Amino acid sequence: MNYLIKPNLPENDVTLCIADADISGMEVIKPPVISALPSVLQKHADLGICIISAKKAVCPPESCAYYESALSPYGFEIICGKSSVGCNYPDDCAYNVGIAGNKCFLNKDVCDKVLYEILISEGYQILHTKQGYAKCSVCPVDENSFITADPSIAKAGMSIGMDVLLITNESIVLSGYSYGFFGGCCGLSGKHKLLVNGEIETHPDNERIKKFLSKKEIEIKSLRKGKLLDIGSILPLLTI
Repeated sequence: MNYLIKPNLPENDVTLCIADADISGMEVIKPPVISALPSVLQKHADLGICIISAKKAVCPPESCAYYESALSPYGFEIICGKSSVGCNYPDDCAYNVGIAGNKCFLNKDVCDKVLYEILISEGYQILHTKQGYAKCSVCPVDENSFITADPSIAKAGMSIGMDVLLITNESIVLSGYSYGFFGGCCGLSGKHKLLVNGEIETHPDNERIKKFLSKKEIEIKSLRKGKLLDIGSILPLLTI
């Protein structure tokens, strides 16, 4: 059992993750239901927990007890944030921080204050963006590159020299909404493996995505047939 040195970026094959999906070959902790959220979002992991270091996470009051029970046996410290989760934006995304390497993308006006202060204390470079759904919008590839459909996040990353692929959210399914987020339908399951909840070929930018990931020596593995479905991210926790 090994912890991730950097959140979202496993060095080896993942053995434990948080996701609202069944994933062959690893143990999956299903997110708790957060009843304040719209029904389609109630089990989105990236709205109910933010993994900030190898053994530390911050949760809203609604999901703290659940994650303390689920993750403390693995040695994780669960810190309770101040902000409760609300039904509408921006109250639904106080913990939705996009982390890639030592950089984190967030909206300072939206981020939970406890989480924000901890991110600073952990030494993260804070990149303020207009987008509150920053984790949903960021698919980390390595500590210096990511995929996003959000122009403000892409601009912030490129301004500090990160390698960014800007795509469209078109064709990503999130029932009841015009579209879902690319970061919300995927997550790394190893240093060279990206799990995608659907078939990448259904995305208009699939060839550009494949080329970008191939350059990083990352292969794509589909969890299911059909269009990409936003499930609130796949959050890796432990590796072999």
